[in-house]
Amino acid sequence: MKIQFLLKNTGMHERLGIMTLSSILKKEGHSVKLLLTGGLSEEKCMAHITDYKPDILAYSIMTGEHSYHIELNQMIRSNYNCFSIFGGPHPTFKPEMINKKYVDAICIGEGDNSFLELVSSLEGGKDFYNTPNMWFKTPDGRIIKNEIGVLVDDLDRIPFPDRALFYDADPALCARGIKLFMSMRGCPYKCTYCFNLAYNSMIRGKGQMLRYRSVDNMIAEIKEVALKYFIDRVFIDDDTFLLKPEGWLEEFADKYHRKVNIPITCNVRANLVNDITCSLLKKANVRTVFMGVECGNSEVANSILGRNLSNDKIIDACKLLHKYKIKFITQNLIGLPVDNPLKEDLKTLDFNISLKPDYAWSSLLYPYPGTELGRIAIEKGLFDLNFEKDCVSNKTGSVLNFGDEKMKTKIVNLHKLFGIIVKYPFLRPATSFLISLPLKGFYTTIMFGFYGCKILSQSSFRGIIKTLRHYIVFFFTYTSQLKKHKEFSTFYQKQSYPVKVSANISDK
Repeated sequence: MKIQFLLKNTGMHERLGIMTLSSILKKEGHSVKLLLTGGLSEEKCMAHITDYKPDILAYSIMTGEHSYHIELNQMIRSNYNCFSIFGGPHPTFKPEMINKKYVDAICIGEGDNSFLELVSSLEGGKDFYNTPNMWFKTPDGRIIKNEIGVLVDDLDRIPFPDRALFYDADPALCARGIKLFMSMRGCPYKCTYCFNLAYNSMIRGKGQMLRYRSVDNMIAEIKEVALKYFIDRVFIDDDTFLLKPEGWLEEFADKYHRKVNIPITCNVRANLVNDITCSLLKKANVRTVFMGVECGNSEVANSILGRNLSNDKIIDACKLLHKYKIKFITQNLIGLPVDNPLKEDLKTLDFNISLKPDYAWSSLLYPYPGTELGRIAIEKGLFDLNFEKDCVSNKTGSVLNFGDEKMKTKIVNLHKLFGIIVKYPFLRPATSFLISLPLKGFYTTIMFGFYGCKILSQSSFRGIIKTLRHYIVFFFTYTSQLKKHKEFSTFYQKQSYPVKVSANISDK
């Protein structure tokens, strides 16, 4: 069968979920293509579709980008007859989106086994309505809700992600020296702002929550990517890289040092940072780590955010990272659903200044569906449950209603200047004045430019040369598009593309 994945743009970031599904499907003989639609007119988008003639339109989406892709699907399906399925975080936690027009199915949770099963059933003209992990909308409008199936237990059996799918569609992503990998699935921590807390309840009894690739399998993928593509930084994007079975980190550090030794960036949690783990990170050529701080007020961090970490533990972890000369980027949340959020945000700012990170990243809280912190925001009357709002990402504005627009403006501006003030603390006395100015657009440009320089600085000289032009184009494109996406209705009201697909799909 022909499967057409659609995505507005890559954001110069690999989507490992889509790439893995593509590998699984291609291994079984199916044809898979990716179409990036953000730079296409509606006419050109439809031209690509009618030329490829896919049997299935597939979308993997996050909250905040869902409206665009739902409308994109409606535009295409108004002119082209096929089967549409949505997966990813948004349908997993907002499954009622299946009621949207032309959404035939959604996948909840992992799709490694269930999507292939669905495609095989469609190809063979078999009944597919009992596919695990899937919800379906029948032709008469009924919704069929299947339970989540057994989790993938052996990650080594999954083929390596199909990077060519993305790199062929986006040469800028291919040129980027930082390549993304994952060595495990699952996270046991109970942070209230993260999807894992709700997701772990959904998959309880379906298999092991924490699953790991073998060291040899992980290294084999990195070596394969290094042979095919330019890479000067391995980004292992596990939720918590240090959370591994006994002996795994020791084996990885030894083998990676001898066989690969490309600099690594990974995510760590402060309670797992100690002399032993730092020495292993150093041996494995880990140059930079991301570490969650989230909030400088430990009471808020633990009682509201569910961090279960003391500030002393975070301080100790930072001291060790400094000792081992491992750069670290702190991750923080501001605009929280608490009394006087700006006051708490300034505490977080001051705490970060004391930690002396290489960079302090901050995100404005977005109450994602299914999260405990989202529930708290709703209960406090700070969020109206309207996930259809224009929310490009949590890097631009806050969707919470604090009841004080001036304070909200200050929070949004602080978010833009957060990392710069932490890096240059001489600006701290002027913070209250700076965040009161009506300069959100200017501050946004500064923020992305500063962050882009920090990311580029992780690359080799060759990597900077290969990527700089792409980053500049991406920077100006992204900052200029921080507004509501264009509607598709004008085109599909004017045009019609009556294309027939195989009866085993259109008749189901």
